[in-house]
Amino acid sequence: MDKPIENLIQNLQKQKKKIISSDDLKKFIYLTFWESTPISKIYKITFQLRNRWFLFPLRKDLFYITNPEKPIIAEEIEEQRYRKLLKDHCNWVCKQRYIWGLTALEIHLHWNGVTIPETVMIINKEKQAIETVVFEKQIAFKKFETKWKNLISQLIKQTNEVNMPNCKNLLIANLELSILECLYNFDTTNKWYIEECIKKAIKKNWKTLNLQNLETIIKLWKHNTSLNRLHSLTKLTYPSLSEEIKKLIKKYGFIL
Repeated sequence: MDKPIENLIQNLQKQKKKIISSDDLKKFIYLTFWESTPISKIYKITFQLRNRWFLFPLRKDLFYITNPEKPIIAEEIEEQRYRKLLKDHCNWVCKQRYIWGLTALEIHLHWNGVTIPETVMIINKEKQAIETVVFEKQIAFKKFETKWKNLISQLIKQTNEVNMPNCKNLLIANLELSILECLYNFDTTNKWYIEECIKKAIKKNWKTLNLQNLETIIKLWKHNTSLNRLHSLTKLTYPSLSEEIKKLIKKYGFIL
């Protein structure tokens, strides 16, 4: 092994079990070789480090610094690092955002036991794109706005801050907003599961469901359809709640 590569590996090994971006890796290479190292050589060196298991790719621009003598278990890395990577990536993309819909509802129902989703939807005002968090796990960034105003600053008031394993202070849609978002953004391929989550949430919380939150949301001219669906869903089992929801619809929206 030539001396520069050996020095690079020694420097990397001091950072074992840490995550390094492709940009920071370039800085390591520049310091070890020279600042004018051509990009083709940087790619070649990166490939060598990956091939010798000193680097383990988490996504195209992110690596886990490894010890080649110890086996890598991707599931463990994902469980330990996903939530922190999710938050860091969101911080880099947008300041105002929250987790919405089904993922938010699952967190309300299961808290720390929620399974890491294949895709998590992030409402924000900066970006509309699908990007990778780690391995095959993705973020779907959705810009939430109307033709006449951006609603994110109002919807952000309808969120809760939660702490999860390896990640603190995640903003998620509150229970009322997450239920309405699930009812509006109805995924027909996952319909049965979504309905069961909504029914479970209502059964557990129907006495304490915050009608003021529902009122605030429909006053934003959002989720009239969802509130109608919630009215129908609660009509037989929870008639008193259903009647209160109907009053809100008549006052601020329209019956479908």
